[in-house]
Amino acid sequence: MNADEIALRRDLQGAKFKVGVLRGRWEFVRIRFPFVWFRIPKPEGKAGPPHFLLRVDVTDYPGALTAQLWDARYDQALAADLRPYSAAGLLVAFSTWSQCLYHPIDRLARSHWPGHPEPWPAGSDISDFLEAVHGFIHDPTYLQSSAPAASAELPAEPLEENSQGAA
Repeated sequence: MNADEIALRRDLQGAKFKVGVLRGRWEFVRIRFPFVWFRIPKPEGKAGPPHFLLRVDVTDYPGALTAQLWDARYDQALAADLRPYSAAGLLVAFSTWSQCLYHPIDRLARSHWPGHPEPWPAGSDISDFLEAVHGFIHDPTYLQSSAPAASAELPAEPLEENSQGAA
């Protein structure tokens, strides 16, 4: 295991991460380093699948991360027409701008916000990133998603970890 993976696994066992799990804000699914998958629930009472699958590239962790909503059925980014929508259209953080979240917290999108305050200050960890994505999905303007529940269900395989323990 390299230093990036050791740091990530340490943070997945930390109190901050576990509190997010207990509060129902995210669920750990799988690690295939340098990728980690999480499920994040949709807003209650809104149309859409129970959860969205998020694939996070944790290369150079604990440095800034990049991620996409993922479709487990096809092992690729979730199609734009299945992502979270508001009445005005696709929620901005989930646009099709690139292979990342369209927000300064994402290391690939960061260049689109010159002069923006540092979104990934020293000491940030996977929980901070997941909290931000939870907020994007739970945007007050969220209206619906037509993604099927199966899009958030990775195929069964022998796992090193499960949603109760990530070390």
